[in-house]
Amino acid sequence: MKLCHLGDIGQKELAPDQLEKINNIDILMIPIGGVYTIDSKTAAKIISQIEPKIIIPMHYQIPKLKLKLEGVDKFLKVMGMKRPETLNKLLIKKKDLSEEGMKVVVLKP
Repeated sequence: MKLCHLGDIGQKELAPDQLEKINNIDILMIPIGGVYTIDSKTAAKIISQIEPKIIIPMHYQIPKLKLKLEGVDKFLKVMGMKRPETLNKLLIKKKDLSEEGMKVVVLKP
């Protein structure tokens, strides 16, 4: 499996050479909350460039966080998806990856 962690990326989209280097990503971890990094709309644009099988949103508003970030619900709305079950951990095997589009996995903080 190929995983990609975009960290605190600040780009509006990926350059062709970047896409070539991270080609065929299975699982993408991408910030979505804005403030110091990209927001939900920009994340959706980058996700459409990469087309991963599984998306794990990160860097978003959670209870008791004093920094005001966008929440995961805003991201899901932008992506046109319903809120999935929140998991404690993700355990997946290559054979379990779907070829039928993207899936969002929300992990408990």
